[in-house]
Amino acid sequence: MKEQDFSEWIDRLKSRIGIVDLVGSYVRLDRKGSRYWACCPFHHEKTPSFTVDEQRNMFYCYGCHVGGDVIRFVMDIENVDFMNACKMLAQRAGMEMPEFKSRGKGGESLAKKKERLYGMTVEAARFYRACFESDEGKVAREYLAGRGISPATAKAFGLGYSPGYRQLVAKLKSLGYLEIEMIEAGLVDQKDGEVYDAMAGRLIVPIIDGMKRVIAFGGRVLVKDKLPKYKNTRDTVLFDKSNELFGQDTVKKLRMKQAVNDLIVVEGYMDVISLYQAGIKNAVASMGTALTQKQAAILKRYCDKVYICYDGDAAGKKATVRGLDILYSQGLDVRVVSLPEGLDPDEYVRKYGAEGYVAELAKAKPLFEFKLCDLAQKFDMTVADDRGKYVVEAVEILRQLKNPAQIDAYIPLVSSLSGLSAETVRRQLMSGGDFAATAEVKRVPSGRKNGIYYKAMRFVLYALCGGVPGLKFDRDISLYVEDPDHARIYDEIRNSGSEMTLDDLSAEAKTNPEATPILEEGRKVSEDVAKEYFADCVDKLAALYAKKERKALLDSFRSETDEEERQAILARLEMTKRN
Repeated sequence: MKEQDFSEWIDRLKSRIGIVDLVGSYVRLDRKGSRYWACCPFHHEKTPSFTVDEQRNMFYCYGCHVGGDVIRFVMDIENVDFMNACKMLAQRAGMEMPEFKSRGKGGESLAKKKERLYGMTVEAARFYRACFESDEGKVAREYLAGRGISPATAKAFGLGYSPGYRQLVAKLKSLGYLEIEMIEAGLVDQKDGEVYDAMAGRLIVPIIDGMKRVIAFGGRVLVKDKLPKYKNTRDTVLFDKSNELFGQDTVKKLRMKQAVNDLIVVEGYMDVISLYQAGIKNAVASMGTALTQKQAAILKRYCDKVYICYDGDAAGKKATVRGLDILYSQGLDVRVVSLPEGLDPDEYVRKYGAEGYVAELAKAKPLFEFKLCDLAQKFDMTVADDRGKYVVEAVEILRQLKNPAQIDAYIPLVSSLSGLSAETVRRQLMSGGDFAATAEVKRVPSGRKNGIYYKAMRFVLYALCGGVPGLKFDRDISLYVEDPDHARIYDEIRNSGSEMTLDDLSAEAKTNPEATPILEEGRKVSEDVAKEYFADCVDKLAALYAKKERKALLDSFRSETDEEERQAILARLEMTKRN
């Protein structure tokens, strides 16, 4: 589909969706004068400050300053991207979503293929659920009862049971699905030319994405000592474990009822289910993998504060450490929960209840405090040589901090843990040549990263990475780029042929300190004004460049003694005024 055609389709979509009906399906609206009012669904409040303007088909909250059109509302309320919001609205309006052809065999529509597979995974989930409630599922129900999981919680998560190797295959075939489709969706494995249910004999946990679609399944063995204990659907066209978080759908439901100020990240889906059973409903799971940039970006959409609470064993601790820097790179306030006795969250909350678990959350350590204390466990502080080695390594951790104030705040902790003086720690910190130079740069006035230039350029780069759908812009703005971190990103945009995406930008966060501020700046602007705001930002950058150019020319004019050269400078000054 051509860009212009897609833009026209978007306009038709918006015209078919009444914002009052849309918003009213999520929150209770009261009409007052020419507008509708409600308590904002995006932040916790008791007095309504959220308004809906039926005439303009727009919404706006005077409390949290979120606003926009019907697409923006769905993006924010459902926590989905632009294209998925359009898809949800198209279904609501009875419109067909434009097809984007894949380059696969025969040019088959990837979107159509996915839709059919999504339909099949839903049928599989229904089958597993029916088996769970049947006589065959008694073993699964007894297992859950033994773990304190109620029937209501099992229903809330759609838990199921796979009775054997062939039943699911037969059921899906009866519904018209092909074996090749079952293989594509990861529902079956294949051996000697025969397909069979990959989760046979297991408790089944549906994995649901941010669009409320069943994309995969987890399976937990019910027979003691059988391995592997947990099994997930392999990566498929619908499911990439590194890009998903289990429990998103329950968090979204929670956010409809109250503010979600923080999230708890655990390893497995049974941890999430047990915490939910105990009344702690703001937990999600990385499903046993080390956290990825994509998962961290999903967390950032919900809140700014994250507790990471993996299993208490050595493997869980190692997984915790791997994920910390990724979370920090997204600008998240990271707290680390270290559960005692080697227990995982599921075991801990069953043993000590919600009150005990919440008490452990209260003792969670900020990211860098955890890293420094964890490092100290590797050294014998009664040995002088170990104390020195600890400080050397601890200083490398301090150098990851983003400003001198944070560094100074942690120097006393390193001093206390090592038994060496704070001044010794500070000397070690400044001894590295590269860091000394960096530290001097960071000590420039605090306004360096603020102001008109940064606000405008960050949004422009956000837009050029696909943050403003339908934007057409091929002008070279390299002259306007002042910050070297911005220059690196802009060079990548140009080198990629304008195909760099927001996910690519997010992946830059670990190595480029401007990636996260760019994403944050972009998210502040509602889609309905984004194109106009982008044009205004480009104009501001052009004006700033012209101002800087005129100042340089004036300085040259004042210092120039040759009259002919002075006249040439005046002519160039006149040109900058006209431009």
